[in-house]
Amino acid sequence: MIRSINRMFLRLSFSALTMGVLVWTGVPATIAAEPAAAKPSGPAAVLRWATIENASQSYFPVLIRDRGIGAKYGLDVRILPISQTQAQWTTMRSGDADISSGSVLDLLRQRNGGLPVRAVSAFLLYGNQLVTLADKPYTKLTDLKGLKIGTPSATLLDWMILRAAGKKAEGFDVERDGVVQNAAPGLLNGALNKGDIAATLQFSDFTLGPLTSGKYKSITTVPKIMAAAGFDPESFYLTFNLTEAWAKKNPALVPNVVAAIEEARQLMLTDDSVWPGLAKRGGITDPAMLKHYIAMLHGSLRATLAESKLAPTQAMITAIIETVGQTSVGITSVDRNAFDFKSYEAGRAMKR
Repeated sequence: MIRSINRMFLRLSFSALTMGVLVWTGVPATIAAEPAAAKPSGPAAVLRWATIENASQSYFPVLIRDRGIGAKYGLDVRILPISQTQAQWTTMRSGDADISSGSVLDLLRQRNGGLPVRAVSAFLLYGNQLVTLADKPYTKLTDLKGLKIGTPSATLLDWMILRAAGKKAEGFDVERDGVVQNAAPGLLNGALNKGDIAATLQFSDFTLGPLTSGKYKSITTVPKIMAAAGFDPESFYLTFNLTEAWAKKNPALVPNVVAAIEEARQLMLTDDSVWPGLAKRGGITDPAMLKHYIAMLHGSLRATLAESKLAPTQAMITAIIETVGQTSVGITSVDRNAFDFKSYEAGRAMKR
């Protein structure tokens, strides 16, 4: 089972960061019961969605396409498969894709690099964990002083948050006070299991199995250490980002994109019958594991693109820069223009 989850995440684009295809096709009563949106006149607008097909980022376009949600809002969603992280930005730069997901930090970096793209909705909240073997005595960051600590990347947003928040909350910088070990996500679990590292920051897909079985335990989570440091754990993390070229070509349909995303989100939060088909895309078929997987994503799917989260996100980025330096972060401030709050609110109202 762990191997199945690993295969799923190795091609995940998180930023996000981090996505055989069985799709559940029954339409639940909850969708039919909702007030119908006014269907745009004329042919549906093509929306090319770059996604890793066997990862959680693909769940939104799959549901929007296959449940008729896209047609309802005048959208013809066409999935553009990608196989590795950061590829979504390349496809948008080349003009091959119109929308994809990514971390807020990467969004800001890409805009600084000249890519005209804006966040129109949120994807997920923070949820990754710093884990260790269950029989180890470590219970807090300071227990790891001088020990080897793994991370998928020293420039990963989650790692930089762990550094800044840990320094503020516990006076412990995991990189300066520990011995950092960079490795691919699939290798970090192996290193931890063999005792080559004491703990590791790891993507939630990779920790789900070992935590569920009791092999691993959590030292802290990214949202927990953020809260302890006084940061908002619901500040912007992963977002759905739409090219300005598509928005300019279809200005009236940008809120429709948001409405479709939010309807798919609501479906995942309220109708568990969609999950067997979605989870199977990533190799999760065991009923017990599926139950934990659904619970994990239900928590993360509560993300919103509320304008009130702009200031907390800026506060977090400022703290990160103070800890790791501006060069590693790649930006100096959170650009308000990177977020299409107007279309987000209009789309949410349309869905209701």
